[in-house]
Amino acid sequence: MGNIIDYLKWRGDLTFQIDDFCEVDNLLLSYLSYVNLDGIAPGEGEGFLTLKEVSGAFFQRYSEEELKKDRSFIRMAPYGMREMAKTKRFGDIKIQNYVNYIAEEKNIQFSAVEFVLSEEISYLAYRGTDDRIVGWKEDFFLSNGIVGAQREALRYINNIGRNCCKMFVGGHSKGGNLAVYGAALCEKEIQDKIIKIYSNDAPGFSEEFLESEGLQRIFPKIERYITEGSIIGTLLAHKKEPVLIKSSAKGVMQHDCLSWETEGRRFIKCKEQNRGAAAFDEAIKAWLSGIDGEEREAFINDFFSVLEATGAETLTQLQEGGIKTLRLMLKQKNALKPETKKIIEKLIREFVSRWKLFLA
Repeated sequence: MGNIIDYLKWRGDLTFQIDDFCEVDNLLLSYLSYVNLDGIAPGEGEGFLTLKEVSGAFFQRYSEEELKKDRSFIRMAPYGMREMAKTKRFGDIKIQNYVNYIAEEKNIQFSAVEFVLSEEISYLAYRGTDDRIVGWKEDFFLSNGIVGAQREALRYINNIGRNCCKMFVGGHSKGGNLAVYGAALCEKEIQDKIIKIYSNDAPGFSEEFLESEGLQRIFPKIERYITEGSIIGTLLAHKKEPVLIKSSAKGVMQHDCLSWETEGRRFIKCKEQNRGAAAFDEAIKAWLSGIDGEEREAFINDFFSVLEATGAETLTQLQEGGIKTLRLMLKQKNALKPETKKIIEKLIREFVSRWKLFLA
């Protein structure tokens, strides 16, 4: 079976005017949004460049040696961009209204970009969480309600959507959450322009948001995809039933877009979630339901204080720190309140036991 790169090789010679936009195109553009285009892609109201031009500028700026230093799950995104730029289907699409905003002191990581597919249709792509610890911390705070990136997502779609004729909105991981949130709460005139909203293995929402009037209006337009062993895509509360996708990877690595299996214009579907994913989902939901908002916030701050004590800004740096990083984490953990230490230790043990099921 193939993946999104195989789809490119098969369908890349056909423009969107000849062959309509499909679910696999959506995942490709969501994946493309992970590429760091700072200083390359035009910002809000600054004009446009084609994907060919953006890709060329990116690989002039960054050497192979620099790119190989990235060991995160999105490390192949620049190479995916280069392959997309070679095709008739994507090479001449316009890239505009790029924004990348990080405020560590406010626990905000937000990035979005507009891909203009034709004179009438755009795809607004929200970036998911990359390798930065601040982004993962913000993801955890989703369990406590609205986060800064969601407010930015709403501002972005209201601003950019005014100048669009019709649009798809989507993203992968947290990006899918931001796509649904922004589409649900944006101005009604902009909602009417939305063709579909794509949520690709994205975490959920608070119960309050799920009952909002705006969500009910755009609900039929939502396409929610998760992998058969998804962890991220089952977190928190969801209302839309997911379409289960087959993945070539195991465990948390199913979150990698390149592992999603395709056949022609479609993902390969599954009938049910695997045992390990279902068990892990139940364990996390049981834990979240057992503590209130203040306790969750305190725990999240304590948990990330353990990671931040290492001085690492990314998960890759955390991993590369080795024994030194582990010592710093243990030192910080031991400085926490006894009850907090117990919760962190319990969650680690729970995760390890569930992880064995994923690999079975």
